[in-house]
Amino acid sequence: MIGIMTSRSLLALAALTAFSHAAPVKSGHATAEWITPATAIEGGKSIQTGIRLVVEEGWHTYWINPGEAGSKLKVTWTLPPGWTASEVSFPAPKRFLTGELPGYGYEGEVIFPVTLTPPADASSAAGLGAKVSWLTCDDSSCVPGKAELKLTLGADKDAMEKFLAQVPEPAEGAKLDVTESGGNLRLAISLPKGSDLDLAEYEAFPVTEQSVDLYKPLKFAKSGEIWSATAGKNEYAEGPLKELRLVLAKKGAAPIEVFWKTP
Repeated sequence: MIGIMTSRSLLALAALTAFSHAAPVKSGHATAEWITPATAIEGGKSIQTGIRLVVEEGWHTYWINPGEAGSKLKVTWTLPPGWTASEVSFPAPKRFLTGELPGYGYEGEVIFPVTLTPPADASSAAGLGAKVSWLTCDDSSCVPGKAELKLTLGADKDAMEKFLAQVPEPAEGAKLDVTESGGNLRLAISLPKGSDLDLAEYEAFPVTEQSVDLYKPLKFAKSGEIWSATAGKNEYAEGPLKELRLVLAKKGAAPIEVFWKTP
């Protein structure tokens, strides 16, 4: 005997049928797709999605602060009325050189997490779309890529969780101070009492563009209870520095974020 399907079940089946086989799109030197581990969409219930790029070997793409050259991933959403998408999150990057220009970004696979929320009275998942553009570079050239993507349900949960864990979170109780003198910046981080973080093991990445000189990696050393680093000011900075956001990351640990702003 065939049971009676609820409207929610019909919505889930329609969503799965419509979107589970959305094909990846190859453009430039990367392949893109919009994925979620969720196997159904329910009205009013947020789901974790992500824009996945798989970059060809020998090429890289860019972080939210691309560095001295490059361009970050950009997304324009096409969503039905009442649907919302969060800001795109950027996992902690790696540092590399494009020719002689320092930059920040990714090689191989990367997923940029995005939370998608349907309205409570959603009756269809049709019409969801994302127009995505990015830049891939190697040591000698850069090639843009673009794609129009539909959402793929039932994607790899482990991959999504891996890159979610690489999205920096504010370091609770940590404080960043910046002192400017001439063309140099002194960065000082104080951690909450009892913290066992060894910032000498972390690589620092400036989220704020045109803030610090990118040609020398930032390294923190401890003096007393303060972790400090000295950096040159970015040659394109206009006037005194007013704010600075840093991401600190190391392999095998959750990345953290600290922020400073002038009073």
